[in-house]
Amino acid sequence: MEILIVGSIIVALMVWASTRIKRDAAAAYNEEAIEADGFKLTKPEGFIHLLNDDSGLAFRANSKDFGLGDAAEKYQATITVERHDGKDTDSIAAAIKESASGAADEEKFVEQDRKNIRIDLTVIEDGVNVRRHVRLVGTDAATFELRADVLDDMAEGYSEKIENLIASFEVK
Repeated sequence: MEILIVGSIIVALMVWASTRIKRDAAAAYNEEAIEADGFKLTKPEGFIHLLNDDSGLAFRANSKDFGLGDAAEKYQATITVERHDGKDTDSIAAAIKESASGAADEEKFVEQDRKNIRIDLTVIEDGVNVRRHVRLVGTDAATFELRADVLDDMAEGYSEKIENLIASFEVK
């Protein structure tokens, strides 16, 4: 009889722990305000922030879902922030535009007394068309590059999230 009671308690604890883990894992994909060294942004819902990342990027997040067909091993969307020390926005923008597989849309503007460049283009990665949305923000010491890559076939479903992300990006 005691074994049955102990077994029931163990099962109840396992169910409680499993439910809590599932709830916490689902919360990782919620919209979230991210404040990091030198910048802040709002991570859209459906993306997970990769912590303890050894890529050298200041920020990286991936969508929950993968692509289809030839893009089955690629995330539907990825977000990165990279800090370029000692580089100006124009030289980084020129390098980005060289990677375009077609025409690139470019908009230059000033926000908070800082030079900004917004670039939207299509690139081909591993034979898959990817829409790349970039915002460059220059400071005296560095240029910050926010980049959102979305599989071309999935771009429509992510357009509002990407626009909100780009609008939320602020360099301190």
